[in-house]
Amino acid sequence: MITKGFFQQYSAGTQALLLIFLFCGGAVIATLITMLISLFTGTSGMDISMTRVVQTISSLGLFLLPAIGMALFCDASPRHYLSLHRVNDERVWLLVLASMFLIAAPINFIAMLNQQMELPTFMAPVEQWMRSQEDLAQQLTQNMIGDGTPQLLAINLIVMALCPAITEEFFFRGALQRLIGKWNPNPHFVIWNAAILFSAFHLQFYGFIPRMLLGAYLGYLLLWTRSIWIPVFAHFINNATAVIGMSDKNLRESALVTGEIPTDQIFQYGIAAAISLILFIFLNQYLKKILKGQSDKS
Repeated sequence: MITKGFFQQYSAGTQALLLIFLFCGGAVIATLITMLISLFTGTSGMDISMTRVVQTISSLGLFLLPAIGMALFCDASPRHYLSLHRVNDERVWLLVLASMFLIAAPINFIAMLNQQMELPTFMAPVEQWMRSQEDLAQQLTQNMIGDGTPQLLAINLIVMALCPAITEEFFFRGALQRLIGKWNPNPHFVIWNAAILFSAFHLQFYGFIPRMLLGAYLGYLLLWTRSIWIPVFAHFINNATAVIGMSDKNLRESALVTGEIPTDQIFQYGIAAAISLILFIFLNQYLKKILKGQSDKS
């Protein structure tokens, strides 16, 4: 019988195989559940409501279940493994909230540059496939956003913002960073490798760099605060801002949402992004100072 923390003393390679097994098992469970729901309700994958159900169940199966499984099997204290510690200082939450708004402009500016990427001619088929994947993801997102009614917005905030924030952070920051840390305990190595995998998993190559940078920041938030709930909160703010922006007819065409900055405004936007980045850095230095003060007292 496998008990709690059974794999704690096993090598990183063995734990990696366990994570792959749990990931595949979660995928199978999620697929079976969605098939049963589709069978009993008579809905298909083309139905947008069913798409939301599939996305939620897939997120739970692919990310949350494996993360919880790793916590149970690889540590005698699952709460410690996933860093399920509370942060009671309101200043930390407010600073992270402000930081997520400040980082939006630099991230969008980098996203615009990322979208200009062109591969060599001989890799044209690869580039075409990458762009088709990007367009497909964009179309799926827009279909799920729908007409932007308050009721639909509330549902989308749960399905497209809250659920991914929890499940992906538990998996990538909670479980995956722990696993990478067994190979190399250097926190920067851990955070950046998890961020690369986090971005690559989304298969949106023209948003790879900004998503990787966001993933790295979320990783550093976990490192600084020792609480998974802070990166979950930051991830939710990022997702919710995008969902709200795309739900509003006036905002969805703006550069802040699309990331498509007019050529004649690139310089001005670059200056604004640089100022926003400087403020972001100062804010996070203050955040680290607060957290260090709390650590010294404890």
